[in-house]
Amino acid sequence: ANMRFLLKSKEEMEKEEEEIIKSINETPTQKEAKRRRLCEQAKEAKDLKKQLEVVADEDDDVFVEAT
Repeated sequence: ANMRFLLKSKEEMEKEEEEIIKSINETPTQKEAKRRRLCEQAKEAKDLKKQLEVVADEDDDVFVEAT
């Protein structure tokens, strides 16, 4: 069991290293596109949250309704 943990940790570390290297090798244009995409996703999530309304019912249960 301990060996699996060590191997899994090594695999996870290698995956993290690959992500870091990939990030370093991105061009400024790729980084800007990624930043823009993440910003758009955050805005969409914020807009969706605005459309939700917390509503209490008679039984003191709380529901979230789309508006």
